[in-house]
Amino acid sequence: MHPTGKTPPVENALNGSKELTFEEVKNELYNRHHPSLTSLDIEVHAKTVHKIRTLKRKHNVVMLGHNYMEPLVFGLSDKDEQGDSLGLSMFAAKTEAQYLIFNGVPFMAETAKILSPNKTVLVADKTAGCSLADNFGAEDVRKLKELYPGAPVMIYVNSYADAKAESDICCTSANAAHIAKSMPGDTLIFVPDIFFAQNLEEELKEEKNVVYPGKDNTARGAVCEVHEKFTLSDLLAIRESFEIPKGHPKRKLYAHWECRPNVLKEADFYGSTSQIMKDIAARVEDNHLERAFVASECELTSNLAQEFPKVQFWTACSVRCSHMAKVRLDKIVNILEAIDSGEDLAEYEVTLDPAVIDKARLPIERMLEASV
Repeated sequence: MHPTGKTPPVENALNGSKELTFEEVKNELYNRHHPSLTSLDIEVHAKTVHKIRTLKRKHNVVMLGHNYMEPLVFGLSDKDEQGDSLGLSMFAAKTEAQYLIFNGVPFMAETAKILSPNKTVLVADKTAGCSLADNFGAEDVRKLKELYPGAPVMIYVNSYADAKAESDICCTSANAAHIAKSMPGDTLIFVPDIFFAQNLEEELKEEKNVVYPGKDNTARGAVCEVHEKFTLSDLLAIRESFEIPKGHPKRKLYAHWECRPNVLKEADFYGSTSQIMKDIAARVEDNHLERAFVASECELTSNLAQEFPKVQFWTACSVRCSHMAKVRLDKIVNILEAIDSGEDLAEYEVTLDPAVIDKARLPIERMLEASV
């Protein structure tokens, strides 16, 4: 409840064309009625949100918000600036904005830079990593190519540009199966996510031999430090505790592709973040969803809870991405203040060697062509 006892309806002040006022921004935050956004959060951070919004508009900054951002950060982005890493990069490439602030981790910003090489791409914290991308690089791709000569390499978008540059085609969790089927030959190298690879292997067992790090080789791979935390016993306990029995028509347990294979088998629905969101939206529209648990980063559930307020979402708040959590309001405002004052942006800017950009763009473009 607003401290005045009122929450006056306002036209979305954060997206309008007129000059923003502090009160309009604060009222809009209250009017979200976000289940995980407390009055204390709003009172403490409204001034910073107002400043970010004002400078964002002043300098025509595109602010890309990944689905795993905490609610106050996620809400800084307009609806068309929110989504998964590749979708956001593709959207940014179509804009005329010179400044792109990517509220996510650096590998995501690298993809934006690859698709928008002439734009200034900025991140709030360059030390924010990713257990998938950090533990796998170009040399690891080359090792697998030597072990399986001639086999095409499909690399997950959750990787750095140098690794992409050594690969044949890129994929997302939403299109991996489709892309894999489009590749020539019977054998496909998939990197770097081991659990995702095992799930893909099961999905394509009648069509492709999926080779991945650790499968009859000593190549190094990686797993998502968030999704690996979910176990089969966790899901069984969730079903019992939150009363989500398997087969219930209006209660569903969702899991991300990056989870363990036995977790996916237990889930009622599995897929990418966007696929999970689309399934939830479709069920809500048909009045076929009243309760859900999503085995993924807990802030995704926080943002889903606002988008679909009629659904009772349960979440594991201990399962957070420590890297995504480094993207905070105070760091974002620092970027915008630097832009506003004309200061050096090196602390925030993501840069890549032009040769790497050229090589890494090819697997991304091939993926986009194969996805049509």
